[in-house]
Amino acid sequence: MSADIVHNIEKGLQSLLQGPRDLDGGTPIPPRSPAAADAHPELRRLFEHYQQGYEFLQPHCMRWWRGCIAASHEDGMTRDEAVDAAYDRRLAGPASAPEFVWFIRHFWLLCDKANRELPLEQRVAPQELLLQWLVDAGNHDAVQLCTAMPYWPIGLDAQGQWC
Repeated sequence: MSADIVHNIEKGLQSLLQGPRDLDGGTPIPPRSPAAADAHPELRRLFEHYQQGYEFLQPHCMRWWRGCIAASHEDGMTRDEAVDAAYDRRLAGPASAPEFVWFIRHFWLLCDKANRELPLEQRVAPQELLLQWLVDAGNHDAVQLCTAMPYWPIGLDAQGQWC
């Protein structure tokens, strides 16, 4: 993807996949989510649309991020210093693009909605659909972009539901 993305993908995978399981709330999910091939057809379709979104968003996020780096570049700075300065302003790097944040929230909430209509054993944790299935599909560029986020841009409302 780009040398202008500087983060630990493995650490991002671990925190994004495990973090939501530490919270009380959200639609109940089984202890282990099924793999994409074994998932309910509705969730597989959702994942297909999600992957298609990356085809547009990845180039957009990278253009946006290059603009952030250029805006951070001051006289006398090296390229690496400009990248560091851009990260100082936008912790998630290219995943900070507002459209990407909306995209992740949108698909998380669509996954949650689909889960609420399925029996418990057919549900898939949103973080599994949004990240683990990308890993399993071998979509390295999408995984690199997604794991730039330090946390999921989602929360729980007063009733303990994803919002």
